[in-house]
Amino acid sequence: MTKYRPEIDGLRTLAVFAVILFHLNANFLIGGYYGVDVFFVISGFLITGILTKSIENGNFKMSDFWLRRVRRILPLLLVVIITTSVVLPLLLFKPTLFESTKDVLPAIFSYFNFHAYYHFGDYWGQAADKSFFLHTWSLSVEEQFYLIYPFVLILVHKYFKKFLIPLIIITVLSFGLFIYFVNIKTKLVFYMLPFRVWELTMGGLITCLPQKDNDGKNYKNIFPIVGLILIFLSYLFADTTINYFAILPIVGSFLIIYFSNGKDILGKILSSKLFVHFGKLSYSLYLWHWPVIVLFKNLEFKFTGIDKNYIYLIIILITYVLSYFSYTFIETKLRSYKKTPKLVLVGIGLCIMYLAYYKTSYFNIHYTSSYNQQTIYAVYYDVTPKPEVIKKENPRFYNINLPIRPVEYKDAYKDQGIVQIIDNKNPEAIILGDSHGVAWVNTLLEATKELKVSSAVYTTNGSLPFFNIKNLDNQTPNAFFSKQERIDFAKSIVKNIDTWKVKLVIISCRWENLSPANKVDFEELIAYLKNRNIKLLTINQPPLLSVIGNNNAAQFISYLKINPATGYNSISVNEDEIIKSNGYLNELSKKHNNILVFDVFDKLYKNGKAKISYNNDLLYFDDDHLSTKGTELFKEDLKNIIQGIAK
Repeated sequence: MTKYRPEIDGLRTLAVFAVILFHLNANFLIGGYYGVDVFFVISGFLITGILTKSIENGNFKMSDFWLRRVRRILPLLLVVIITTSVVLPLLLFKPTLFESTKDVLPAIFSYFNFHAYYHFGDYWGQAADKSFFLHTWSLSVEEQFYLIYPFVLILVHKYFKKFLIPLIIITVLSFGLFIYFVNIKTKLVFYMLPFRVWELTMGGLITCLPQKDNDGKNYKNIFPIVGLILIFLSYLFADTTINYFAILPIVGSFLIIYFSNGKDILGKILSSKLFVHFGKLSYSLYLWHWPVIVLFKNLEFKFTGIDKNYIYLIIILITYVLSYFSYTFIETKLRSYKKTPKLVLVGIGLCIMYLAYYKTSYFNIHYTSSYNQQTIYAVYYDVTPKPEVIKKENPRFYNINLPIRPVEYKDAYKDQGIVQIIDNKNPEAIILGDSHGVAWVNTLLEATKELKVSSAVYTTNGSLPFFNIKNLDNQTPNAFFSKQERIDFAKSIVKNIDTWKVKLVIISCRWENLSPANKVDFEELIAYLKNRNIKLLTINQPPLLSVIGNNNAAQFISYLKINPATGYNSISVNEDEIIKSNGYLNELSKKHNNILVFDVFDKLYKNGKAKISYNNDLLYFDDDHLSTKGTELFKEDLKNIIQGIAK
């Protein structure tokens, strides 16, 4: 039986608190995600010690090993999943709830790291951030390791007798993979076992090294403290994604586990009752904290005006209470209970029944909306050569009339755009933009048609409308345009501006997304138009309804139980970033006399609230795109501006 080392529980405390603080707010501890790496070293140390002793003693049984893992890991995991599954339907937006069901089986059967990699991609991305069980990716890595590791150690013992040298070789090979791929396949390295093996086997190596009596040795204080410093350096100064900084918490954990014995300065601190208490709760804390955080993120609209630090405190208290009770009544009780495997099977069965329910017609993912049905031209006026395919079952487009793009527009990006010719006149106005521009096109074309102004449309979903105007043969590709397609797009616009003798360019986009390079391209476009005496009308960004997220506005507002009202409905918003990005346009308009800014933000925002509906019509399609009805409110204002320029 391995001797209990309380300082390792204390080290668990340092790991789990780092992860919790990072997940609450990355600004609290930018490298807190490296707490998981500390856990990997601890796990590798403990499991290797158990396995090597039982293999050497000739009493190792794979069935016993895996039953211990089942008793240790699955009871609490299933309780968290089942509890979350019971609570979420009472509080959550149903499409979000439905999406969360896709994460249950990967969490239970330990392949969440694959699921996360292929479905979410970046661990720091928005999609991953919404998954209630994202954090189980690390459990999946460990369980996959435990599936293979015993066989490796059995073979090592059979052919080499000693474990140290083979483990060093395995560690070096995995570390080499990590070093080579971490900067070129960062997401793959983050999630997948081959690039994490070295972190686990670094802990395993400790059990194979000579165990020294550190009493009376000077380094008994120095090395553990150096290890602590390395861990905290990774927590405090890491980058926003995994890289070579991962070496620090691994080496730091190694130094603490190998050299600390509970009698050194750091060992005494980590062995204190408080550190040991939270260390024993660490698995419960780890499992509970993330679902609680994600739930509060989804219910953020209920806490408008409340200081975020109070919200963080509430999350921590709820996590602690849940963890304490689950540790006391589930972890400790079921770990040695002989019927735990049967209870686990019952729990898995309940989860499968829960998932099956959401696949039936008994669960209606949609809400009944009292607002008028929307017609959205997001697809129709997108000239992207490889447009996103909208699936019918996508809840974001539920009950939306979505006219498709005519086939004759497939090459519009490199020809003449989508052209509206009036009285056989060449286009006098060109409309540019990303998906925000697409949202405005129908209203702008109605306005120019009524003014008898021919127009051409070059709006593209997912792509900002700016390009390298100084070197048209040097354009940057993206997910929707190859390099050549982007070149053709840029050349078509520039050629037609000159050929048609355009008088007006209209641009709408999500201005807060502009990078420094985008701003350079934009300002060079301004200079280009100014030299040709062409006016530029920019439409600034409307208020962002962050509460809605990337969801169907009609459905989400119905979920919020905001019914149509005579006149305007408004909701509270925080618009600091939008105001800042719109301010950039205002500054440009002061510098250049050919720029006009149509201030839709000011027309929709007042005293911390944004207008979201007018009578029975919604003004938004989702959180940041105006609906067709929303843009139509401003058609007459736009006509007056365009008419003034045309004259």
